[in-house]
Parts: sequence; C-alpha cells; structure tokens
Amino acid sequence: MIIVTFNAFLAGALSGLAGLVLAIPAIVEEWRTNKHQHDLPILVDIKPRFGRCMTHRELFFFSLFIHLVLAALFGLVYAIFVDNGWLFITGSPYSVLSLLIFAVGAWLVVGLVIFPLIGFGWFGRREDTKVVWEILATQVMLGLALWLAVQLYQPSFF
Repeated sequence: MIIVTFNAFLAGALSGLAGLVLAIPAIVEEWRTNKHQHDLPILVDIKPRFGRCMTHRELFFFSLFIHLVLAALFGLVYAIFVDNGWLFITGSPYSVLSLLIFAVGAWLVVGLVIFPLIGFGWFGRREDTKVVWEILATQVMLGLALWLAVQLYQPSFF
C-alpha cells in the first residue's frame, strides 16, 4: 500500500512554487515580446487537434500549465518515495544527493516515457536536439530548489 501524507502535498506545493519561480524568465519574455509583436514563431509545432491549431498564447499557457503540474508532481512523487522508504540508493531523505538522483530518474521517465507518448520522440529529439539537456537542467534545478525550500522551511515533520 502506498502511503501519501501531508508531507507529500507540502513537497508538491513547494516544488510547484519552485517550478513557478523557474518559469518567471519565460513568462517575462512572453509578456515582453507579445507586447510588441503578435506573430512570433511557435517553437514547438503542435499538430491540429479537433480541426484547429493552438494559437501562440494558447500554446504558451498550456505549456506553462503542464510545466507547473509536472513540477508539483516532482515534489509529490519524491515525498511519496520518502514516506514509503523507497530511497534505496542514498537512504537519506531530502538530501542534495537523493534529490539529484531522483531528478535524473525523473529526467529518464520524461525522456523515455512521456515524450515518446506525446509524439516528441526519445528525449524530445523530434523537436530539437537541445531538448534533452533543457529537460535535464530543469529537473536538476527543481531538485535543488526543493532541497533549498526544505532547508529554508524546515518543519518538524520533514
């Protein structure tokens, strides 16, 4: 049986907040460029769904939503691993090493499972060759941000 505690929801919220902080440069850039120019090329080619393609703004908000959900899931799933004693490599919950190992594992899941399912190919290679490194950097930054958040907000039950 999988144990899900308040720690998991707190870690999910902290990780989602970290994901929002990491998204600030993209949000600022979107606001800045859309203020001056409305026909920017979309970086990811989205196939038509239900007879139409997404607009640039719809794609941006959809991508931001997915980014925030995945960031929150990062923290939630990590805390579930902690609560169930599944940190078999380090055995030390909320340490930098355990979060970095979890981040690499999350990167592998995204690259080998999620991206192929949504049509981006292994590690997003159908979209761009740099995606593999962008996702790895994002996962590592999420791991470090969650570690920092836990260090700054150290409740007695963590």
